[in-house]
Amino acid sequence: MSNEQQYWQQQAPQAQQVPETSQGVPYAPHNQETFLQHQQPTPGAWQQQYPPYSAPRTPGDEPEADYYVPHYTVLDPEPEPEPEPGYVLPEVPVSAWSVDNSRSAWISRAVLVLILLVQAGLSYRLDGSAFSQEAKFLTSDGTLSGLVSDAGLAGARTLSLVWALGATALLFGATRLLFNARAGLAAAAMYSVLESTAFTGRYACAHSLSLFLLAAALWLLARTRQSTPAAVLVAAPFAALAPFAAYAAALYLPSLTVLAVLTAYRFRGVGAFARGALFAVATGALCFVGVRLNGTPSGWNVHGTDSALSLLKESAQWGGIVLLVAVIGAVGFARRARMGEMPWAEGSAPGAVRRASLGLTLCATALLAPLYQAYLGNGSSLHIHVGFGLLFAVPMAGLGISRMMGAHFRYPQIGIMIYVAALVVGMAQTQDLYRPPDSAGMIAALREVVTEKGAKGSYLSDDPEISAYYLRTRTDPGQWHQAGRGSALASAVKKGSYDAVVLRTASVPAQLRGSRTYRLLAVVRSADKDGGQAPYRIWVKR
Repeated sequence: MSNEQQYWQQQAPQAQQVPETSQGVPYAPHNQETFLQHQQPTPGAWQQQYPPYSAPRTPGDEPEADYYVPHYTVLDPEPEPEPEPGYVLPEVPVSAWSVDNSRSAWISRAVLVLILLVQAGLSYRLDGSAFSQEAKFLTSDGTLSGLVSDAGLAGARTLSLVWALGATALLFGATRLLFNARAGLAAAAMYSVLESTAFTGRYACAHSLSLFLLAAALWLLARTRQSTPAAVLVAAPFAALAPFAAYAAALYLPSLTVLAVLTAYRFRGVGAFARGALFAVATGALCFVGVRLNGTPSGWNVHGTDSALSLLKESAQWGGIVLLVAVIGAVGFARRARMGEMPWAEGSAPGAVRRASLGLTLCATALLAPLYQAYLGNGSSLHIHVGFGLLFAVPMAGLGISRMMGAHFRYPQIGIMIYVAALVVGMAQTQDLYRPPDSAGMIAALREVVTEKGAKGSYLSDDPEISAYYLRTRTDPGQWHQAGRGSALASAVKKGSYDAVVLRTASVPAQLRGSRTYRLLAVVRSADKDGGQAPYRIWVKR
């Protein structure tokens, strides 16, 4: 027998042995059920301890035997950290998509500086000799004119530009407090390119100072709207001084009183009426004291013969764009306190009545000067006085531009289009209106005549203020008299009481033709042939 056969004979008895379970029960076909009962007492308990693993089965396909499945728990791996975002969007505030932080504040200031630079450039492009009103202001006996006259015409015009720029900056501040920074920038941009703004910025007179005082009063009303009613007293001196700088400002004191109520009603309720009454009493008292000390400002009720329809038409040309945009802004503000793309924005908002009242007050104020001067039939300085009313309408125009552009500057082309239109129209109108008399040649011809007579002479002129200003070192303002026409001129020529007669006329008046008392000295024509200015004609005594 081989070794391999011997090995398998030794292993055969071991293979025929029947293994026993842990309880001593032999494993055999006749006691298989007993074995299963020992290993699995109850099906439910066994399933709870060892959940069976089974593949998908079909009806009638039962397994021959159950298999032991070990119990185990799969541990989830540690979650990977989420990557940090590249940027985080800030929470949008309620105030019309304007983010009030230091960065946005500096951006607004930088844009405001650019707007002021554009305004300064539009004013500095205007140049020429003095207007009659400029010369009258610089040669008057007033305290302010005395201080300004020392700086000369160029210095006085530079000071007017500083006041005009200050008014624009205060207008931005007031609009930002009433609405938001974006509306404030739009309002400042619109106001800076107006014809009246560019004109007053290069006009050596107190109109720009009066506008600055009104803008300061408006800003203080907005600044103190949440304070106690007594805080409104800080705005009263500025409002009271404005009419003494330019009488047209008196038309807008009632509007300031109404705004004193409307700006505070949201925060003070009925107490806002006490604030308005306090402002009105304080302003009225200060104006009364000013009238007692300096008298009533002249020129505010002078009637004329100008057509009311033509004055209203010209006013529409000078301020129609701004007023139209302001009306759009007022209507949109009355319908919705906030933009429609913030449905989640909650909090107190001004009521519809207050919103409509504020829009109506700001827009209607722009009509005061045109309507009043149309009633008087006097178009004197109307192109400047229109700007006083637009100072109040421009905040609502800024809000209108902001609403039309939409949230996040969705339609910036609308704002750009309105600004460019206002810029082009303003530049063209300013160029047509800013045409001071070309008096350089006339002054040079009169210098020799005045030198001979000195302080004893008496002179008749169509522009006595201009002659008195440029010849102030050799004559006194009292030596110059306003020339008339018709019988007044004939009487003056017949008497021969003037040493020189200076008229700005296209032809020789009949009263001076063939005169035995006066002879024609010179005819001085303007260097600007397109300006349409008549030449100066100078007669002196024979």
